[in-house]
Amino acid sequence: MAAAGIAATGALGAAAPPMEVQAEPGSSILVDPKPLFELSPYLYLQFMEPLGATDGSVEAAWDHLGDRWREDVVAVTRELAPPMMRWGGIFADFYRWREGVGPRDRRPPMLNLLWGGIESNQVGTGEFVEFCRLVGAEPLVCVNFESDGRKQYMKVKDSVRTADAQEAADWVAYCNDPNNRERKAHGHAAPWNVRHWQIGNETSYDKNASTSRQQRARPSSSPGPCVRPIRRFN
Repeated sequence: MAAAGIAATGALGAAAPPMEVQAEPGSSILVDPKPLFELSPYLYLQFMEPLGATDGSVEAAWDHLGDRWREDVVAVTRELAPPMMRWGGIFADFYRWREGVGPRDRRPPMLNLLWGGIESNQVGTGEFVEFCRLVGAEPLVCVNFESDGRKQYMKVKDSVRTADAQEAADWVAYCNDPNNRERKAHGHAAPWNVRHWQIGNETSYDKNASTSRQQRARPSSSPGPCVRPIRRFN
């Protein structure tokens, strides 16, 4: 088999024209690594998902005695410098956001239906946004979109775990509406201005995933700053 030659322009995005390296006749490859499109600053985001019995890193990163994030976790995340942090994953299919806001002693624990174990809900919306601000990352929130059509997550032990477009819109308003009474009652007068929202988690992966367009939440219609909905994150 003939060997192939590889050519490159050098540094990523360099303006120099691509060069061609000759190998055997008809077997050269021309490579130009210069981006053809603008790259999003959020390309290298990280995400936060309570993983129950398989990985308790979210619970472990929270100082339950001091009701704050552990300083060493904040410091090392600042060093990693993720441009964006995502709250969600398949956890979003059975997450009800109101269980993770308000007074800590009133937050009900929940079963982690995929990863096993019990989540305390001591880390919720406010704590997640706080962590993002501490480490300089933009928050991205993944909403429960009818459990992505996965029936096994919709209702468990008489607890309804699925959520609709209205609940998603309420979540956006809780974070972004300057006059939201619910957030203010929880001691947060100023809005958090969360601009990026994901509708469902990997909605194309499951054959039972919902495809109803009418039920897709539109966070941009809620009060607050301009938000950018993300429908799919595969």
